[in-house]
Amino acid sequence: MTQPAATRRGLLATTGAALLAGCTGGDTTDEPPTISPIRLHQFVDDDPELVVADSRPVNIDRAELAASAERVQSLLATLPLPFGADSVPNGHIRQRLTDAAREATDRVAEARTAPTRLAALNSLRRARSRARYAAAGWAFVADDQTATALETERNAAVSEAESIRADYRYLGTDPVSAALVHGLIEHHLDDVIDHSAPSRGETSQLLTVAEWGEQAEAAQAHLDAVEHLSTQFESSLPAEAGSVESSLSAAVETLTAALQQQQEGLPATASDDENSLTARLRNRLRDEGLERVDRVPHAPGPASGLIAATDAAAALLAHGRFEDALGDDDSFGAETASAVRATRSTAVDAITTALDEAPRSDLARPVLATIARSVQFADQELNRISRDVRPTRLDDPIARYRAATLRARSVPTACQRTLDALEE
Repeated sequence: MTQPAATRRGLLATTGAALLAGCTGGDTTDEPPTISPIRLHQFVDDDPELVVADSRPVNIDRAELAASAERVQSLLATLPLPFGADSVPNGHIRQRLTDAAREATDRVAEARTAPTRLAALNSLRRARSRARYAAAGWAFVADDQTATALETERNAAVSEAESIRADYRYLGTDPVSAALVHGLIEHHLDDVIDHSAPSRGETSQLLTVAEWGEQAEAAQAHLDAVEHLSTQFESSLPAEAGSVESSLSAAVETLTAALQQQQEGLPATASDDENSLTARLRNRLRDEGLERVDRVPHAPGPASGLIAATDAAAALLAHGRFEDALGDDDSFGAETASAVRATRSTAVDAITTALDEAPRSDLARPVLATIARSVQFADQELNRISRDVRPTRLDDPIARYRAATLRARSVPTACQRTLDALEE
């Protein structure tokens, strides 16, 4: 598990492709030829280094990752795998426990090849919760495990998280670095405190116990991350480091006011020719901007609020870029596999280029990581195509690629606005 590096892959050979230029093949008939799924799948690369992965300026110790992996193994070791009908007679329940154990194992494997230690830590946290689901379910059978005991365990973790949040100190010397780390911690605490209890929709007592076990383990894994991140970050600071909380709060207030003013200028949802790619892309960008602006006041603290405001600024700027580039040409589709590939390559290149061009790459990285995931979602859509398709069938992934390009190209400016707000 290595620290991230912005890499340019051979896949980006078509980076000169124009952002909003119409992409057409050589067929001049009214009905473009269909596109083979084989050709679409050829250029969808699941390599995590293809796009920017999230990382923060804090050293995550390998020993912490090893401890989490060991926790998963110890939970799975309590299970009589593979489950048989003699141990768990109900086939549905048996499959649920088996699936949870398998997912836990898969998450551990995912952590071993994660592009950053932060990604590994997140994968192992999910592995722990899924392993505990299976272990708690089996403990109901083998050891009379109760939901009440697990609920008590989870509630104790919630109380601890509330205590940490009440006395939290935003130590730091550089507000950007501090925000990136404290923002992570805010989200971990928020996930413990505000996470809903199991739905109680399960008719099986065993599965109810399994769900409470999953929740209890997830809460403890979040607390473990909080302790580790806090300890590691504070140990990197000089003894005289003070609080940056007031600086972060003031910057978020400034950015929020600017964002709210910007969003007032957004046009209404496109209503003419709703099925056109142009309308779909305009609406996607508009909705992304509104959604991200709304996240800022609901952030769990000033540190995560600063990152959310940077993300929101990039989304609103992306909508402006779209309107400015629209002109008279509204042909944004792709009628050949090579045109789809060029559109995707442009999006990936925009992400890696933005990381290079941002005034603070560490501030840009979490925003670009979110954009990169939208590219991966589009990739997944293409991978699910199993037969020849008309080009219009690709409008949704094409819109995702186009939106990702526009948002990524807006990130450097958004980062600069955040830096300016911190200096006021």
